[in-house]
Amino acid sequence: MESNPSRCDDVLVALRRIIRAVDLYSKRLERQCNLTGPQLIILNLLANAEELSVSELAARASLSSATVTSILDRLEKRGCVVRDRHPVDRRRVLVRATTIGRELHDRAPSLLQERFVEEFERLQDWEQSLMLSTLQRVASLMEVQDLEAAPMLVSGPLIEATEDSPSQINKQKMARQVPSADSLGGPSEIPGMETQMR
Repeated sequence: MESNPSRCDDVLVALRRIIRAVDLYSKRLERQCNLTGPQLIILNLLANAEELSVSELAARASLSSATVTSILDRLEKRGCVVRDRHPVDRRRVLVRATTIGRELHDRAPSLLQERFVEEFERLQDWEQSLMLSTLQRVASLMEVQDLEAAPMLVSGPLIEATEDSPSQINKQKMARQVPSADSLGGPSEIPGMETQMR
């Protein structure tokens, strides 16, 4: 059965629009508030609660406790959150947003998926099921159905590489070994260099 080239292009354009929207939102968030999407999600949860444990944050954000802990490390360094031991169960760690964290949350743009979730929940059950099965089929066609992913519309890694992490060390080594574009006479003189899609 032959596919319609025009229809296929329309699907690719729709996918590209979603990718572009996610990328533009993530860049806007970083530019305006110096926050990543996952950091804002954690701040959003804490802004709507007095305090939460790490495990509660992980469950509500659909992230692992280890990932949430790494995000909290970053936020704590900026004075956005504080962590305290539970007064009775000393094994539990409770997290709350500081005044700085709440102010940062208040001036940050709304989470990208909030509008989608609101509209999606208004759909009838059969429409929700149809959309889910279609997107799952798209992921299967692209052979990415087994990739791990959290239910959030952000680009980039969930946690940033620290200066002493293996990935960051490798990047630093690569930077020392690979000549810059300027030293090669500019991007136009590097074989295979193409202008990034906008």
